Amino acid sequence: MALRLARALRFAESAGVQNRLLLSLCTPAEAIAVKKPVDSVTVPGTEGTFTVTNNHSLIVSQLKAGVITVRDGQEAKDYFISDGFLFYNHPTDGSGCCTCEVSAVECVPTSALDKDRAAQVLSELMAAPKDTEWDRARAQLGAALVNQVIKAAE
Repeated sequence: MALRLARALRFAESAGVQNRLLLSLCTPAEAIAVKKPVDSVTVPGTEGTFTVTNNHSLIVSQLKAGVITVRDGQEAKDYFISDGFLFYNHPTDGSGCCTCEVSAVECVPTSALDKDRAAQVLSELMAAPKDTEWDRARAQLGAALVNQVIKAAE
């Protein structure tokens, strides 16, 4: 029942919208946006940062840690993601609205990031013993992620 209601609400939200990009931005824990009409989305792809708008070519892309910028008119909202995927599809109805689905492992507004805490975590990672291969991998991957958090928090 809840699934049917969610589908009905998503359809109702996008009804009447013409020639806009419909963004769904989700994590396993929450849906930040569900088919929200926007102008563009800029994402950190593994091959580089890129922007998608309505009528972009079809694309599936792996995302790396970084900032997603959602633009709607003059308004821009920034979110930090740890990693994820982007799926871009052309319209399946006559609305002319393409869909952009961003599925992220973690996604938070950049305003919620704490640069000082991230710097503290980075120093703890670097100071931790690196006796085993697991310790070295954890320190390397953790440092890469925390460096992106620090960069996004600036």
